[in-house]
Amino acid sequence: MFKLVIQDDEGKTTVVPLIRDEITIGRKEGNTIRLTERNVSRRHARILRNNGEVHIEDLGSYNGIRVNNARIAERVSLRVSDQVQIGDYKLYLKAEGLDQVDESRTTPIERVESAGASEPMPIVAGTPTPVPALPTLPPMIGNPNRTLVAIADTDPGRAVGPVTQAAVAALTAPGGYGKLVVLSSNFAGKEFELSRPQMIIGRTDENDIVINHRSISRNHAKLSREPETGRYTISDLQSSNGVRVNGSDYGKVELRRGDVVDLGHVRLRFVEAGEDFVFARDAVITDVPEAGGRRGMLFAVIAAILVLAAVAVVFVMRQRHDDSSASPAPGSGPSGSVPADAGDSAVATAPNAATGPATPETSPGGSAQGAVPAVATDNNAATVQRPGKPEDDKTQQDKTQQEKTQIVKCTEAVVQKDWTALNDCATALRGLGATAKADDFAAKAKQELQNSIFDTDARAALRGGKLKEATGILQKIGSTSVYFKSLSDVVTKAENAQVDDARHRAQSLANVHDCNALKNFVRLLGQGSNATERVVAAAAGVKCVEKVAAANPPPDNPPKPPTGSGGDGASGGSAQAKPGGSSTCDTMNIDDVMMQAQNQYQSGFAPSALKLITKALACKQDLRMLRVAVLYACVAHDAAAAKLYFSKLPAQYQSQLAGRCQQESITLP
Repeated sequence: MFKLVIQDDEGKTTVVPLIRDEITIGRKEGNTIRLTERNVSRRHARILRNNGEVHIEDLGSYNGIRVNNARIAERVSLRVSDQVQIGDYKLYLKAEGLDQVDESRTTPIERVESAGASEPMPIVAGTPTPVPALPTLPPMIGNPNRTLVAIADTDPGRAVGPVTQAAVAALTAPGGYGKLVVLSSNFAGKEFELSRPQMIIGRTDENDIVINHRSISRNHAKLSREPETGRYTISDLQSSNGVRVNGSDYGKVELRRGDVVDLGHVRLRFVEAGEDFVFARDAVITDVPEAGGRRGMLFAVIAAILVLAAVAVVFVMRQRHDDSSASPAPGSGPSGSVPADAGDSAVATAPNAATGPATPETSPGGSAQGAVPAVATDNNAATVQRPGKPEDDKTQQDKTQQEKTQIVKCTEAVVQKDWTALNDCATALRGLGATAKADDFAAKAKQELQNSIFDTDARAALRGGKLKEATGILQKIGSTSVYFKSLSDVVTKAENAQVDDARHRAQSLANVHDCNALKNFVRLLGQGSNATERVVAAAAGVKCVEKVAAANPPPDNPPKPPTGSGGDGASGGSAQAKPGGSSTCDTMNIDDVMMQAQNQYQSGFAPSALKLITKALACKQDLRMLRVAVLYACVAHDAAAAKLYFSKLPAQYQSQLAGRCQQESITLP
């Protein structure tokens, strides 16, 4: 049977028999062997026994494992007398039969190694032993730390079966990816899937996980995923507010199911791969206390120094006052003394020639009766008052200083747009008695939190082209909000772009004297939900003048009508007279009509565009006009006109138009 001898840096040893097929070593409770020093990870190493062989592997520890002074990177085989170093601990593998070890108690290594030896067990590397050499597997990376040794319960009554290779693989095989879920109220419910081998968390956009909070450093922490085991490790990247896991600060630590991770003032929960976690059911929204940060600690230290200084000043002032009170005032005598049981103030008067010696009478309440109040008129009279309480003044000064400090913090929260922190700051101010300021800050936090939602909605509306909706949201925010200026600039820029576009389109219609199309365009803008009043006014401000056709004077030498072979005055081919009469075609500007038709089509009035091009085709026909006529007819759902013009096109132009008309549910032959 194998045994494990554990020696700490003070020479104390513990012997653990390897009666299980799997033994875990780490700082956390639940390990078979618990080493409680800080340089031992929570789950540091695992020792496996199988078919007479013993192997050790690193469980992703921070400081690693060394076997015979060489750091391992993978699971390795252990031989008898190999030295294993975990933190400040040295572990040695022993085999029964080579040395007899008393298992009933902790035995020094000297007794285990050799009876009567006085030196700690030496590192034996490469020494031949009766045990046959075991095959060496590839190595693995690890971590070191030191502590007391605690051995898990090995009650024989508990049935602990052997851990097979299949069971180990099933336990360590990755199933999906873990994730971090935000528990803080300002980002509550936001999830980050940890799908990459290494992911950087920080405040700026170049990070893999971006948490835009003032307490998060630019590059705050790094998450690493072990590809073989699927375990995650988080490391601090020298951030300002550090990394805390379950309330403890760590430079690097392995994450477990349900661990609560605090990065600055943002709290997250680690959800293990495959864990059945539902935020609404399992999460508890909590914020990290402001005082838990390093800045809060700094304020606490400064406050403590100020309090100590104040106490020292009060002590010195009292000492001086006691010294001055101990020496009698010049000219004072028995008649100027103050009774020991006098009240808060007493007045001693000098003797008066008319009334005789003045003797203060003391009332049952302790105040002197018959004494001259406030100021004595005799030059020999002396007024004696009890000293005030300087500590009361100091307390008030401290309170005022705390209030000023809190106001600075509130102002900083406003600049950072951290409304949760501002609300907490207002609560702290209310505790100091500054109710008016606290109410103002609390009201601003509530309003600006709502404005932040408005700002997000307005920008989303702009991305969707809904300028009118974004403008309405901007008016809800109001000019006093910190979000108003930046959002107003974005809305104005988008509105200017729409104004220029509307004016350009309206001017294009006016240039071809298509006033009806211009009126329809302005009407559609006003009825739509995307254009503001300023956009509609820009389009409506474009002037349009209807074109008046001028009658052409009759030619001096009118052409003779052509003669054809049929003798009826008609000629074939393109010279044949088109329907509609020569007077209409003579006065028509074909290019203007085609431009008007195009504007009508682009404005969404395909039927009007078809009518215009039909008039033009009555006077002139070419391939371009026929192709456009087919398109306009299909979009206007005029199947008869589409088939008429389609039949006049050559075959090479028909296939593309047939597909376009098919989209409009019109089938062309």
